[in-house]
Amino acid sequence: MKKLGIIKKWIGESSKVLFLGCGNGEIIKSLQSSNKIRGFGIDMDENKVYEAISSGLSVIQGDVNSDLIDYPKKSFDYIIAHDIIQIMTRPDITIKQILELSDKVIISFPNFAYIKIRLGILFSGRMPKTKVLPYEWYDTPNIHLFTIEDFRDFCRKENIKIIDENFTGLGKKSVSKFFMPNLFSEFAYFLLKK
Repeated sequence: MKKLGIIKKWIGESSKVLFLGCGNGEIIKSLQSSNKIRGFGIDMDENKVYEAISSGLSVIQGDVNSDLIDYPKKSFDYIIAHDIIQIMTRPDITIKQILELSDKVIISFPNFAYIKIRLGILFSGRMPKTKVLPYEWYDTPNIHLFTIEDFRDFCRKENIKIIDENFTGLGKKSVSKFFMPNLFSEFAYFLLKK
């Protein structure tokens, strides 16, 4: 799993990590095994939270749009927001908030400027579907469509430091950040610091 390799290389051993939208805790378990993290999670889906708790993980049911206010500042070494920013109500506010809760934040998202998406719209005249974005226009959870360049602009505007970036595309292979990632990357990973 390429995404896990990228995340693992950024997470320091024995770190305290909060995973937003953790689902059943699969990535938390893997990071506990490989990086010896102290992992915590929050997710809206009651069934996934139950599954995570049943496997011994420290996960709560909650809404990242409103429930992060309960955490004290700098209470985590890392916060991971994997494939969730585009479905948040106000990602700009939430990103600034999680940067207050942790020294380092990992954010990943589908790149809506990916070449297959661009060509799909151009040639079909319809909202495209990919393996990463398999939804119909009417049932997609994605409410904010943005690109790698949009995200970089946001970080510059908000004085958020990008420590590292990584991209996957073209069959989940790593894509060079120096060769047009906004065009050839299906998925983007950013390591941020305020």
